[in-house]
Amino acid sequence: MKKILCIVFLLCISFVGHSQYKAWAVGAKLGDPSGLTVRRYLKNDKNAIEFNLGVYGAIWGLRSPYREGSFDGAGVSFNALYLWHRELGSNLLEAYYGFGLQMTSRNYVVNRVQMSSSGTGGIGQAGLEYSIPNSPLSVFGELGVYLEMIPASQYIHPQGGIGARVNF
Repeated sequence: MKKILCIVFLLCISFVGHSQYKAWAVGAKLGDPSGLTVRRYLKNDKNAIEFNLGVYGAIWGLRSPYREGSFDGAGVSFNALYLWHRELGSNLLEAYYGFGLQMTSRNYVVNRVQMSSSGTGGIGQAGLEYSIPNSPLSVFGELGVYLEMIPASQYIHPQGGIGARVNF
């Protein structure tokens, strides 16, 4: 797996020098959720679609109340977001925000009995991204919120993190 990621990274770097237009970004985020992030920039240069797959609930809410019990550890999540982005002052700093859908899976405990729970809800996210000059790399920080609708309507979970992306 490490060899594949290294090859993808090297290929991404080789394509960046040929064009200013960035079509894709692939990276990693440390936070909640932590994991892989893939972004597809749309041709209008104002919007993007982002997909994230990772560990959910490991930083905030590891043992938080949930439904009739409480969560017991971290789980996994997948989300898809539609983003708006724009440059701030220069082409090195960019702000973005967006909304989407998130699916989660975690264990929780009710009366000392462990159960599995899968949830689906809306997600909102906003962040800042800094592009490193003369490099395909960028670093970002973001904050967001997940509002579960099914099965625990109105369960709210804060999200956010820092990470890096390769833009190509």
